[in-house]
Amino acid sequence: MISVADVAVEFSGLRAVDGASLAVGPGEAWGLIGRTGGGRSTLLAALAGALPLAAGTVTIDGVTLARDPAAWRRLVGWVPAGLVAWPPIRAGEFLELFAASGGLSGQRLRATVERGLAMAGLQGDGQARIDQLPDGTAKRLLVARALLFDPRLLLLDDPFRGLDPVERRDLERLITDMTLVERAVIAAFDDGIVPACCTHVAVLAAGRVVRQGPAQPGAFPGRTWLVRVVVPGRAEEAAALVGPATVVDPDTLAIRRGSPEAVAATIARLVATGIAVSEVGHAPPWSVQLLDES
Repeated sequence: MISVADVAVEFSGLRAVDGASLAVGPGEAWGLIGRTGGGRSTLLAALAGALPLAAGTVTIDGVTLARDPAAWRRLVGWVPAGLVAWPPIRAGEFLELFAASGGLSGQRLRATVERGLAMAGLQGDGQARIDQLPDGTAKRLLVARALLFDPRLLLLDDPFRGLDPVERRDLERLITDMTLVERAVIAAFDDGIVPACCTHVAVLAAGRVVRQGPAQPGAFPGRTWLVRVVVPGRAEEAAALVGPATVVDPDTLAIRRGSPEAVAATIARLVATGIAVSEVGHAPPWSVQLLDES
């Protein structure tokens, strides 16, 4: 279990994170979303041990960040948003540095580095300079570094930045694989859209977790969702039939429902009366709708 309790992080006397709390279990992948300045990236950096805590406690299976930072860093893999403030070293050297700092040497170190280079798509190319890598390759190299020691907790900041569709698919699969082996993941998403590989979602505002729940709209507590339904040419008639509903244009109506079953019942009623439904979906995406109140 990962426990984040009343965590605060300060810059020049101002709190970027102010009392954030979260409990993450094995096999869970949490998506952090929020408006600009909500504290997502700062919280992740603090959980990684890269920023000091002004208050609060963080523990993983009894290991506390404040009391044993060295042991903590062996349990946590951190992937920042990008490669910044690094000298122009080679990719192989980059991984060797972290592998050696974790106590590896000799053949184990070389095998670990080669495995990391393969994950980054740099098989046999450890001489590539990290400041000249494409964005997607740089992100994959950071992921490889984070996984060098099989962490209990993987932290991902803006994980899909710079990735092409195939690289994004592979990272989503990795997150799913982490949960299947009882590891935990916390990822911060800048666009507010929580991917299907996440099991839970939390909203940060002013440095606090203000809303949290399962990453499925039907299971998220206490919410209804705006759903857009396309009924070509018959929006007025459909709205009158299934209200309450809002006519967006002659082809589209918006309804608020609290569960997939309620949406399905509405669509079934339209179809039963002969109104063709060509498209149904949350608009904006359901997780983005969580930000309306933050």
